Amino acid sequence: MFAFSLQCFQSLQEKVKQDGKVVKQEVKEREVVETQINSVKSWVQETKEYLGNPTIEIDAQLEELKVLLTETAHHRQNMEKMAEEQKNKYLGLYTILPSEVSLQLAEVALDLGTIHDQIQDKVKEVEQSKAMSQEFSRQIQKIAKDLTTILTKLRAKTDDLVQAKTDQKLLGEELDGCNLKLMELDEAIQKFSEQNGQLGKPLAKKIGKLTELHQQTVRQAENRISKLSQAAFHLEEYNEMLGLILKWIERAKVLVHGKIVWNSASQLREQYISHQTMLEESEEIHNDLEAMAEKLQALDSVYLTEKMSQQVVDLGRETEELRQMIKIRLQNLHDAAKDMKKFETELRNLQVALEQAQTTLTSPEVGRLSLKEQLSHRQHLLSEMESLKPKVQAVQICQSALRIPEDAVTSLPLCHAALRLQEEASRLQHTAIQQCNIMQAPTELFSIHQ
Repeated sequence: MFAFSLQCFQSLQEKVKQDGKVVKQEVKEREVVETQINSVKSWVQETKEYLGNPTIEIDAQLEELKVLLTETAHHRQNMEKMAEEQKNKYLGLYTILPSEVSLQLAEVALDLGTIHDQIQDKVKEVEQSKAMSQEFSRQIQKIAKDLTTILTKLRAKTDDLVQAKTDQKLLGEELDGCNLKLMELDEAIQKFSEQNGQLGKPLAKKIGKLTELHQQTVRQAENRISKLSQAAFHLEEYNEMLGLILKWIERAKVLVHGKIVWNSASQLREQYISHQTMLEESEEIHNDLEAMAEKLQALDSVYLTEKMSQQVVDLGRETEELRQMIKIRLQNLHDAAKDMKKFETELRNLQVALEQAQTTLTSPEVGRLSLKEQLSHRQHLLSEMESLKPKVQAVQICQSALRIPEDAVTSLPLCHAALRLQEEASRLQHTAIQQCNIMQAPTELFSIHQ
């Protein structure tokens, strides 16, 4: 009996030991399950916090969210597998899954499902925000392109002020349209930035640069309007001065290519005065050319002035060439007028002397004198006519010294007159000699008879 009791006790003791081991194993396995569940719960909590406050760049964020979706699926698979294992385990023990384990598994499964949905929603939200950001960037680029095009046109030069003013009005309307789009876009980006700080910052910088570009374009438009208005006055004044210079050049060409009339000192003097006047007018042309160059500088920002600048250079060169030609002719006229005046003076002196000799020689009063007195008178006249020789020589010297073209000298009326007077002087002298010779014989005969 005692032996049986001892055996039962030992058997019972062995069973207690076995049950203790089972309990310890159960506790240990429960701890493992709880550890895994708590680990997943911690992951879920960290993921929730991350979703509420992401700190990385948008593309990296999308990649991270995709990783989280993969991790969520992995955790769900692990939890489902664990639940199945726990269910099978307790089914093998002919009992049901403990409620506390079942509840924890259910909670973590629910958390994983919820976090999965939240991650997917976040992915959609980020992708939508990214798409909106890209659309905003596209709109910014479109407005920037439009503004750049307008700015390029505003900086372009024209050769038609009327058309330029018409184009300016159209560009102003386009600029107003860009301004309206910019204001609407700026407001939309501000609202977007309130919900999407990371995406909003670069957009805010872009919109800031776009605003600067718009302001620059507005300033350029305002400046161009002012320049175009001023250009009309500058161009009008330029054309007025151009017209005056072209008229002067036309008159100067006629003057310098015209033949000089060498006939008399008075005519030479008149031509000298006309050349002097033309030269004096050219001084104003020099000032006008400088003023025209200044006008072109003022026009240069809006008007095509390359050809006009070359025109001013060409006009300056042509004007200077004409000035030099006028100066040369002016000096020639001055010298010729001076020589011609001296020539005319000597010629008049000779003519007066010849007229006096002619008058004396043909005077009827001489015929009333006695033969002796007539002879004495003729001899005295002949001696006086010797004084014509220096006058004739003076005329010849002045004629030789004339600073006029040689071919013009031969056709000068004054030279013909000089030749005629010289011939007349010779003829008078010859006549006087003949008369003296004729009267000398009768006079001597008359003296002998007395």
